Amino acid sequence: MEERKQGAFTLWKERHKGLWQFIVFTLMSGITTLVDLGTFVLFNFWLLAPYRMQPFFFGPFRYSVENGGLTAFGAFAASFAISQTFNFFLQRKTTFKANNNPATSAALYAIMVVGVYFVQLYLPTLLRAPIAGILGATAGDFAMKLINMTISMLIQFPMNKYVIMRNN
Repeated sequence: MEERKQGAFTLWKERHKGLWQFIVFTLMSGITTLVDLGTFVLFNFWLLAPYRMQPFFFGPFRYSVENGGLTAFGAFAASFAISQTFNFFLQRKTTFKANNNPATSAALYAIMVVGVYFVQLYLPTLLRAPIAGILGATAGDFAMKLINMTISMLIQFPMNKYVIMRNN
């Protein structure tokens, strides 16, 4: 019976490769989310907390005190960089089982991540203050982080599947 169940599941995975890959991607993204949120908490509430009242303005990044200041910018930036480095290795081997050139994959992934990085660093300047006004500062920070992670996932899955982490 066990062999038959395993065979049926294997058959289902073969018939629904794209869906199964998305499920695995989502599960692996959950692990990356834990890394992302853990490092975000570490930076936002501990390591960079003393800089919350210091505004940070650089180019399009306008982190006023209401937007979390230098603390929010640093926490969003550091947690994203750490989690995306982790995610590259996890997704490449686990989800996509990529066998294309790892250096090319890494370069393309870096380009994609830099684009997503700027989106994720810019969005809080628009959305964090209104969200924090409704939910409070702490819940607003987490809500903003979840919005950023969702946008990242919606960009990364198709880019990884079809462009960056291909099987040749």
